[in-house]
Amino acid sequence: MADWRGYRLLVDEAGGARKNMARDEALLEAYRRGEMPPTWRLYTWREPAITYGRRFRVPPEGGGVAVVPRLSGGGLVPHGADFTYCLVRERRSGADNYEDVVEAVAEALRGLGVEAAVWRGAPAGAAERCFASLAPYDVHWRGRKIAGCAQRRLRDALLHHGSIAAAEPPPALRRLGLWEEPRSATLAEILGRTVTVEEFAAALGEVLGVEPENQKVVAPVAGRLG
Repeated sequence: MADWRGYRLLVDEAGGARKNMARDEALLEAYRRGEMPPTWRLYTWREPAITYGRRFRVPPEGGGVAVVPRLSGGGLVPHGADFTYCLVRERRSGADNYEDVVEAVAEALRGLGVEAAVWRGAPAGAAERCFASLAPYDVHWRGRKIAGCAQRRLRDALLHHGSIAAAEPPPALRRLGLWEEPRSATLAEILGRTVTVEEFAAALGEVLGVEPENQKVVAPVAGRLG
């Protein structure tokens, strides 16, 4: 069983695309400087947006929607109806970087009544579009993706990003092909009701044994990651 003692769980206000990514970078930098303990940050989005992983050398087209880079890897992620989380902590070896994180997310979803499991099969679908594919360590419901994740591993730290589909992305993002219903599912569809970020935070906090903190995190800081 994972030991989450000493971790924090911050529930942040809804933010714009650049603000959300800047806060994640700030959290990582603060952790690396020893100013923050290992920390989960859970947040939502003020407007539709797309984030893209580090392998994209040229920013993708957004069709008028904000498009911003992530520190982590992975494909194109549509935002606006999801819960996003960022975890910063020490870097571990291989799969140990993923296992307890995604299992905690799956267990929190099970606590809400979702039959959630971690995908252990081969990759399937369009890998460059997060919610049109399944990959190892995704969380799924009966073979349909609920949550994806990606990481950035530094010498002394790890940043883990995850996106949980609370509802279908806004129409502008679906028109861009960033959602594929046969491969993905939402909490609203599965449970037949709206799940709030506060409700998910409470379920995750129960799994972690950590009380959620509703507050803003440290301000963005400048600096190159290495």
